[in-house]
Amino acid sequence: MRENNKGILLIVIAIIAGLGGYFLLNTEYKGYSILCFTAAVILVGFGIKFIIDGLNPEKAYQSNIKNILNTFDSILVKSNSVPKLVGRNIIIVEDMEDMVDAQLEIRKPICYYKQTESCSFVLLDDKEAYVYVEKLNPDVISPVEIEINEIQLKQKNTDDIDSEMLKDIEKTTIVRLSNKKSYKVSPIRKDHKQRKTSIEDVEII
Repeated sequence: MRENNKGILLIVIAIIAGLGGYFLLNTEYKGYSILCFTAAVILVGFGIKFIIDGLNPEKAYQSNIKNILNTFDSILVKSNSVPKLVGRNIIIVEDMEDMVDAQLEIRKPICYYKQTESCSFVLLDDKEAYVYVEKLNPDVISPVEIEINEIQLKQKNTDDIDSEMLKDIEKTTIVRLSNKKSYKVSPIRKDHKQRKTSIEDVEII
């Protein structure tokens, strides 16, 4: 939970405690009203502190990271480098709760890679990589995000090369693409101006 939200929640609880203490003043339990008023004052103090911390991006970021690491300590493993993402389907997760839900299904630890302005959480499965990044601010680009961008750029270049290879096939042939799969490719001509390409998976021995 964000610091501002924590602060607002504590102040709301403090108001409820204060109202409870006020109503207890006119009952036989008026002795408990002192406890309610005391709790209300303490909660207001903590609420204001959380709100002030939330207005400071660096404090809010450090507090969020500390909270995540403490809360999910049993399923987290610290990493000293960017986890290996190549060859996996990368899934960007919106929040830490979704990451924990995925971990419950996969039953593998979540690796975290902490930097000064970002902390990346990566859950690796056989074919997927779930990624969540907590940042100091939206402009920060974490090392894991840089790695993801490089992988996507390489994949785009590879797809372009493969597409170019298939574009001008004139006769049936066997083509091995960059993904290490082989295909039997046959041009299908409707007339002199139109041509389609038929691709069939084949196994080369």
